[in-house]
Amino acid sequence: MQTQPQRPIRNAEVIAAAFLVAAAVERLTKRGMTVLSVEMEPPRPTIRILKHESCVAMIKEEKAAYFGFDQDTYFGKYRQGQFQLNGCRVVWDELDA
Repeated sequence: MQTQPQRPIRNAEVIAAAFLVAAAVERLTKRGMTVLSVEMEPPRPTIRILKHESCVAMIKEEKAAYFGFDQDTYFGKYRQGQFQLNGCRVVWDELDA
C-alpha cells in the first residue's frame, strides 16, 4: 500500500484561502458586485472590488469602514473602504469628492 506524500503546511494554507476566496466571490457576485483582483495571502486573502452602491450603505450601517486616505497626482484625493466577508478582506477605492 502506497502512502500519499504529506501536503506541506503552506500548500494547505493556500488551498484553504482559495476556498474562502471562491465562496466570497460567489457571494459578492450574488450581490451584484464586480471583483477586480484577489491577493491570495493566507490566512486572510484580500479581494478588490469596484465601488458598489451597497458599499455606501454598509459604511452608514457600520458594517464597513474607511481605512486609507491618500492623494494621487492625477486623480486627486481618494479613500479606501473595507469589510470582512467569509474570512476575506474586501476593499474598494473611491474618489473623495
